[in-house]
Parts: sequence; C-alpha cells; structure tokens
Amino acid sequence: MTDPLIKRGSIRSVIGVQVDSLDITLMVNSDVQVLGVPLTQFAKDGGFDGARVEVDRYFSRSWQSTACGSVNLFTGRVSELAVTGTEVQMSVKSDLELLNIKMPRNLYMAQCKHTLYDAGCGLSAAAFTVTGNTTLGSSRTSISCNLAQPAGYFDLGTVKFTSGQNQGITRTVKAYTTGVLKASFPLPYAPAAGDLFEAKPGCDKLYATCNSAKFDNASNFRGFEFIPSPELTY
Repeated sequence: MTDPLIKRGSIRSVIGVQVDSLDITLMVNSDVQVLGVPLTQFAKDGGFDGARVEVDRYFSRSWQSTACGSVNLFTGRVSELAVTGTEVQMSVKSDLELLNIKMPRNLYMAQCKHTLYDAGCGLSAAAFTVTGNTTLGSSRTSISCNLAQPAGYFDLGTVKFTSGQNQGITRTVKAYTTGVLKASFPLPYAPAAGDLFEAKPGCDKLYATCNSAKFDNASNFRGFEFIPSPELTY
C-alpha cells in the first residue's frame, strides 16, 4: 500500500466568528487503500463524513525529532467532498461552523411542530383519503362534488383528480363547505360532472383541531397551546 499525495490550499483565517476554511486534495491510485478499500471508494461510501483535520507546524533541529514542540495552524471538520478517478477533494471548515446550529433546538409555540401524516404525527394519509366525484356547476376554482363531510373538514387539505381532463392534478383546498371544495389555485380545466378525485383533510396545527373528532390525535400534539402570542409577551 502506498500513501496518497496531499496538496492543500492556503488557510483562510478571518477575525471574528466567520468560519475559517481549508481545501485539501488527495491524489491517489488503485494502490492507496483504507481498511482494504480503495481510498476513492472509501470516500464515496462516506468514510470521511465528519472527519477531523488538523494542520500543525512543528519546530525541530532535525526532521527526525519533534522535541521543540508545535503550533496548531488549523483544526476543522470535512464539510464537502468531491471524488474523481484519481483525486479526493475536501473542503474543511473550522469548528466555528458549529455556531451555525440553530438554537434553541425546540421552538415553543402554540402550533404543532409536526407535519400532518408524518412520522411524528402518526396519522396515516391513506386512512383519511376519501374518493368522490364532481357534480354539475364546477368551475376551475370551485369544485361541486358529492362529499357529505361537515363544513371545514377538508380545509387546508388536498384534492387530486384521478380522471377527466385534470387527471393527476393536485390542488390545496382553501376552504370547504358541504359539497363544495374551493381550490387555492385554478385548475387547468373546469371539471366535468362525474370526474373522480381523492381528497384528504388538512390541519391548522392547533390543539383543538388535533383533539377533535376528526383526528383524535392529541397524544401526538407537539405544540404548546398556552404559549402567548408575540404581541402579548411583554
């Protein structure tokens, strides 16, 4: 096994909290391996993800001794990686990059943090999907249909056409009254009577909606209903 040739760019250091950076290129051939794997393949498989890079300057009376000590010039983590047939190009950023993490980790607000039907919400989109057909009087923005759910049931939900000229088109439901879906944006064509569609209810992320008979999912609610609005904080 041979060692890779290493070429590094200049270290960019700035005053303040801007992130220092360093570019490194590893020039390799098929003999350069890590744990029995060619280095280029090792890099593609994520072997350098989050790897730390340290650049030190040593002082010595001879190259065989480091007794005089060293000075650290740069320390950071691999942030970006590009692999070609004979090179592994790394972009390394200093540990100051960790200051870019958004804080606080959790935002406290009245609305739920989950997205409807995601893993945190726990509800199944398929279980809430209903099929229907359009009736006479539909337009590109107002869909007359045979749905009998109470007003507001499909607010902020979606409607997807499965037949007719609008087949495959999905629109967000701006408002729903029994038998009429109001689309947020116009459809390409006015639906003809008998066109089929699938509709799913939406959620305004409030506790009352999550705890209603429609969803009955209060145990997975991830909001804080008693958090005051910004206008009332002070």
